[in-house]
Amino acid sequence: MAQLLLRPTERCQFSAQVLCTGDSGKLENRVLAIIVNTQAGVEEACVFIIKRTGLMASVLQEVLPVYFDFRISVAQTKPVDKDDKQSIQDSKNDFTLKLFCDQTEATVHTDDLETLQGLLKELRRSHLIAQDDNFYAGGSSHRWIQYYTIDPEAHSPAASGSIQTMEEFISSTTNPLSMYFLQPEESQAIVPSSGPRLQLGSVKESWVEKEMRARESEFTENGFMHAFVGTWNVNGRNATQKLDPWLKVEGETQPDIYVLCFQELDLSAEAYIVFDGAKEEEWTRAIAECLGSGYQKVTSRQLVGLLIVMFAAVDQVKYIKEVTAHAAGVGIMNILANKGGVSIRIRYKDSYLCFVGSHLAADTSQVERRNQDYQEICRRLAFPSSSTYDITKSPAGNAALAASNKMVSIFDCDHTIWAGDLNYRVGLPEDVVKNHLKTNNYEELLKHDQLGTQRSIYKAFSEFEEHPINFHPTYKFDVGTSTWDSSEKRRVPAYTDRVLWRSKNVAKDSVEPLFYRSHMELTLSDHKPVSALFKLKVKTLLQDKQAEVHQAIVKELDRYENECMPDATISSSSVVFDNVRYLEPKKTTITIKNTKQFPARYRFKPKLQDERFCKPWMWANPPVGMIMPGESTNINLTVMVDNDSAPLLNTGREVMDDILILHLEHGKDYFITVAGSYVRTCFGNSLEWLSRLDRPIRLWNPKEDEEQDEDEDDTATLYDRYNVLGTKSSRSSMKDTDSHSTTTAGEKRGQLKNAKSLDSFSEKDAIERKSSKSSLVGDLKSLQLANEKRAVPPVPHVVKKQKPVRQLSLPKDLWRIVDFIYKHGFSVDNLFLLSGDQPTMTYIRECLDTGEEFDLTRLLGKPSHDDDKKTSDTQDPSPGADASNSPPSSALLTPRGSTASDLKPQIARPVSIMNGIPPKAATFGLGENRGIHSMAEVLLRFLESLREPVVPTEMYYRALEVANHQQAAYGLLDLMPPVHVNVFVYITSFLRELILIGGSSSAAGGAAAGSKDGGNNAQAPHSGVSGAGANSNSGTTAAAAGSNSPALGHGNHRVMQSSSGSIYNGNDAASISGRGKDDENYRVARLAAVFSSVMLRPPPGAERLSEVEALRRKTFLMQFLQEPAEEENLLSLGGGQSSSSSSGGGVSSSTAAGGGDMHHPGAYPGA
Repeated sequence: MAQLLLRPTERCQFSAQVLCTGDSGKLENRVLAIIVNTQAGVEEACVFIIKRTGLMASVLQEVLPVYFDFRISVAQTKPVDKDDKQSIQDSKNDFTLKLFCDQTEATVHTDDLETLQGLLKELRRSHLIAQDDNFYAGGSSHRWIQYYTIDPEAHSPAASGSIQTMEEFISSTTNPLSMYFLQPEESQAIVPSSGPRLQLGSVKESWVEKEMRARESEFTENGFMHAFVGTWNVNGRNATQKLDPWLKVEGETQPDIYVLCFQELDLSAEAYIVFDGAKEEEWTRAIAECLGSGYQKVTSRQLVGLLIVMFAAVDQVKYIKEVTAHAAGVGIMNILANKGGVSIRIRYKDSYLCFVGSHLAADTSQVERRNQDYQEICRRLAFPSSSTYDITKSPAGNAALAASNKMVSIFDCDHTIWAGDLNYRVGLPEDVVKNHLKTNNYEELLKHDQLGTQRSIYKAFSEFEEHPINFHPTYKFDVGTSTWDSSEKRRVPAYTDRVLWRSKNVAKDSVEPLFYRSHMELTLSDHKPVSALFKLKVKTLLQDKQAEVHQAIVKELDRYENECMPDATISSSSVVFDNVRYLEPKKTTITIKNTKQFPARYRFKPKLQDERFCKPWMWANPPVGMIMPGESTNINLTVMVDNDSAPLLNTGREVMDDILILHLEHGKDYFITVAGSYVRTCFGNSLEWLSRLDRPIRLWNPKEDEEQDEDEDDTATLYDRYNVLGTKSSRSSMKDTDSHSTTTAGEKRGQLKNAKSLDSFSEKDAIERKSSKSSLVGDLKSLQLANEKRAVPPVPHVVKKQKPVRQLSLPKDLWRIVDFIYKHGFSVDNLFLLSGDQPTMTYIRECLDTGEEFDLTRLLGKPSHDDDKKTSDTQDPSPGADASNSPPSSALLTPRGSTASDLKPQIARPVSIMNGIPPKAATFGLGENRGIHSMAEVLLRFLESLREPVVPTEMYYRALEVANHQQAAYGLLDLMPPVHVNVFVYITSFLRELILIGGSSSAAGGAAAGSKDGGNNAQAPHSGVSGAGANSNSGTTAAAAGSNSPALGHGNHRVMQSSSGSIYNGNDAASISGRGKDDENYRVARLAAVFSSVMLRPPPGAERLSEVEALRRKTFLMQFLQEPAEEENLLSLGGGQSSSSSSGGGVSSSTAAGGGDMHHPGAYPGA
């Protein structure tokens, strides 16, 4: 039942019936289900408590995500009296569970210990996953639960004034079609069924037949006829005796028909191979001689030793029609006819009569075999129906029945009479049986009759009746006498020869047995013949009257069907969502009301060729349900754009437009149009697509882009306000960002190997380092000027008519995020270890999407003189540029909805955002650094949202394989797409800069404070990178953890704290020299754990990340954050030259000695 409520991306891991306190205060049945989602590559679990509102209909009542702080409390519900053993036993089987998570509590009860154990086992497993992966409220996990709205009033009967439950409705309805219309449609195979599925046609046909038979007296005239039925096992003897004692009936009432059944008519071996009708002719003559000229033969059927023959009174022959006969052998291998059955079926007036003669398996012990013979005969004896009528059908239906030549069984008759040597014995010793026979104690014998026993346990002949037996057993006698068997076997006397009947009409006067007896006078066989005379009710059909009654019944059935056909009204058939934003759910409600007097089941069904009924960015809750008569229910429609649905919407390949088909089961469909305006975002896209975007995504027009693609000039230079483009590039060269580049893969890895800061990736000719204090600012300015000299004078910042023809080295949105952190965040404690402030992150994302400058007052809490200076330096218009096109910072507007209180520093929940680090390790609020921490989390969420991670998923397992091989790890970059390499180098270089310059404050968990020169003047990672892989040279400044490092020298009085929490002054070289390397490794490990989870993601559908896999993923990234290994052939895979480095502090020898430039020809672009 829980699975019916879920999207295709979720599955029910565990479910159980529990009890919860309802609105009335009483315990009510509920379903507790553990639902999991694995879209993010890890199981995100949630507890659903579901209330059943009808037959296969339910609604959510509680939703509890399993976060790291999920708790379970189990207690015995009933008080225990130690002196009362029953009290102790009862308490062991009655438990109360309390579930706590994120300020939500739910209480359930169960008395099933097995259910409790299974539930606790699954919850503990899910909780361990939540702790290992650090799921917390407000984090990036469990976003999918936004689709499941809790609406306790959705199915409230009080709202519509009805209190009728489904059980009450079923018990009160008299509609014959109710059970069919209450069952789910056949297409809903997921719904379990408690029995065979009902078909509307068969339900209607059965009801019409029932009603026609109930009103049969209205269109029929009843009469009676007499049928004589006899059976005799003649033991292969000839008809040497007169049959008068057997066939003659005394009195005025004479049979209208005779039906006589013979067994062992021919015992010769040839009879099994060659048919010989001599025996049949001999016995037929004997019967005719006995009955006289008043009777004539109607038909007969012989099967080896079995024979059935029918005679009818001459004046009754005119009433007999549609005569058919059939036989079935069930002897050896169910083929040979030494045992089997023969039958005759006739239509007498307008009633059908069927007569069966059989010979079943012999021997006292063969009871089961006889039962099987009976079942086989019933199955195989069938007749082609040439009937032109059925009293339950219309004239047209009867005509169709006759044309179909349908086979009918021996039970498709008004009366069925079965006679023969059934071979069931009496389960008593011979002497006991004979003693009872001396006193005619037939009742005691019949208590041990095998046939009576098998009928009572429904093994054979359970639907048949038999007249009470008041005669001696008919088997076994010495031939020619009436003496019981005197041979060696001395068989026990038994009632083997029987006559039974079955009638479709259960009325008492339908069949009346006039006598049932044996005939001891006939001695030519070891069996005695048995006979019975029946008075059978037969009918004559009044066809005109029958047609009228049938029409009236069909009309009544149509009324019942119309009553069951569901109908409803919907509050709205059109839904519009305005300004739908990334990861911000929007909800609306439509109301559906049942306007009929019958329960209506609804469900949303997919369109043709679709597997799901809606687009991935939308869900209806509940998607299925049942509405009682006169009631209404709310269906909550939720739209939310996540990482799966964002790419198509952002790139304009899909719009927010869909049509929902709301289907009333067994009824009609309703169409609900859903439309929305989506606000595009840079999140949830691919790196390749973002690197082609030359403007903020909100200013990009897909249609305009298509028109510009047709322009012949594809090499126009684009004005880059963020200075990340460098030289011009063709948009078509996406795979190879610069076809003229001579930089080898080995050289690229060499740059990464020897780089100790982001400055290492700047152009060599544009940078001359003069002092450690001003190096970053100088690099940025020099690189910008160098680009301006090479580039065509930029045009003013006019977005509408510019062509997006450039392939950027990396997405500018990523550059803006890293640039901000680089300038303002290196001195902040616990960077990347605390979660950000949600409103602030929303504001940052809005700035990235619109291109607005960040409001430093809002993000940093106070204006910065250094920022003002930086702004004036970096925003000087280039030659020929119109300065008016650069919006001043004062023109930036506060986002709609923000207030003055939004600008105040807020203390956020102290929760770690790093996978694998327990939240208790983060114990500091955000305070004034709210904007910094928010920007840090935005960076992680940006990388996490990429459609393809930085390390492509197809290389994920390769990366794990080379996690402990640095040479192979660097070589893996050769296999990555160029843009992915750029971003990987860019991020890892930024993190290395953070580890070295930022000191322990970035990730060690301690407190640190930087001066203005060391903090706010730190420039962004190289603002002037050459685009599309152009060659450039770069220099670097030392940023080591030793005393010679400018970052820790006299120019930067930074206070550092190690992982143990001890604080030492940055000027005290002696105190740092012994601990600096350990602190650096500690920071590397922490940052690698954070970023490896977003830069390396397993392929969709992979198994849950193991501890070993997580460690290898982290180790892979650590190789790029630590000092590269000292290996001469490190770059042999790419053919580049190895660059030597010193062993101390991770700095090249030249730089560490005197601050000289470190040159790297062909530095990789975009880093």
